[in-house]
Amino acid sequence: MIVGLDPSSGPLLEVGGHTAARPDSLGDVVVGLVSNGLGRSDDILDRVAKEIEQLQPIARVVAVRKPSVSVPPDPIDWEKLINEVTVAVAGFGG
Repeated sequence: MIVGLDPSSGPLLEVGGHTAARPDSLGDVVVGLVSNGLGRSDDILDRVAKEIEQLQPIARVVAVRKPSVSVPPDPIDWEKLINEVTVAVAGFGG
């Protein structure tokens, strides 16, 4: 299941009809970073990953860069995100 979250919408209490449990550890979590390639979006997302890793160890990071702002990731990158990533962060530079 893919769930999009908008940080400006306030607290998210339920996903899919139930409250999401907080995991004890992020050790098995793979974080995806999706950049649109504009500005310093790659740098910002890299820093986000480093901040997460300082708070809790994670399994690894999968970073992809979209070929353009107005298109989805390339098919091979999209497959990586779907098959390998637990949670993804999209960064939009300008």
